[in-house]
Amino acid sequence: MKMQRLGLKAMRVVERAVATTLGLTAATSAFGADFRPFPTALSLPRDVAANTVVARAYLTPQTLCGEGTCRLVNFRPISHVNVASGDVPGFVSNGPTVITEIKGLRMQVLVNGEPQTKLDENQPSIKFSSPIEIQLLRDASPELGNGTTADSIQFWFFTKTTSGTNRIDNYIRLNTRLTRIEGSCSVPSQTVELQPTRARTLAGIGTTAAERSFQISINNCPKGYNKILYRLKPLGDTVETSAGVLPLSAQSTAKGVRIRVTDSAGAAVVFDTSNRIDAYSKDTGGSFSIPMRVSYVQTEANVTPGTVNGAMSVLMEYQ
Repeated sequence: MKMQRLGLKAMRVVERAVATTLGLTAATSAFGADFRPFPTALSLPRDVAANTVVARAYLTPQTLCGEGTCRLVNFRPISHVNVASGDVPGFVSNGPTVITEIKGLRMQVLVNGEPQTKLDENQPSIKFSSPIEIQLLRDASPELGNGTTADSIQFWFFTKTTSGTNRIDNYIRLNTRLTRIEGSCSVPSQTVELQPTRARTLAGIGTTAAERSFQISINNCPKGYNKILYRLKPLGDTVETSAGVLPLSAQSTAKGVRIRVTDSAGAAVVFDTSNRIDAYSKDTGGSFSIPMRVSYVQTEANVTPGTVNGAMSVLMEYQ
């Protein structure tokens, strides 16, 4: 088996991978609840790309209507500045996004995985049995501004159960203070090479060979963020990819073998999952190294010798 290369490609900020899932607070009443999905303090890099989702939160049907399946019967996106011809500040827009009181940030709600637009009660209701997703995203305005919201209602989200007639009035608010940070971490690209090995050293599906160590370097993180996280994303076709196993790149000629990535203790990495950098301090910032290991892994009953290539991106997340 010929030598292979594991290309580690790095990106500082990537669309839909800049922020992490956040907790929700809710004040309940007999008529529903007020939800504040994002923390009261957020920190973001100044250079976040347009259309990047910077924070996500989720609400289950059980939370919104008390059952496993709900009907959305009335949805009203509320903007606090003009967003389109005919919109009135503080009144209903068509959506799906609304501009918040913080310059450069919008919000939207996804129902059944799709951005939700205005829905009136005289229109057909929308059934959903999976959590809705609330997104805070960077818009295309040239500047991201420091700012504080006034606990404003951004969405009406009125529901009913599948068989009930009583309307449950839920409101989604934004109550946060944004601090813009000048700068973000850098992650240098690198190539990790495994030693050539013979196909017969792999004794069956799941066996490994030629394991070696490497480190992911996360450099020059500025101070000021509440926390910094990283996420590993495999590049290429991820269908039927096992935990920690990278898909073969187009340049690979071997069959039945791939590249496996683990942490320093040998546990397979979980792709597309946020990992906090515990050593980061808001007061000092700094540079950090994440110890990892890679190896060949047999994935099919028969192995055809050749080159084995895989790649992944390191996505940085900031709070």
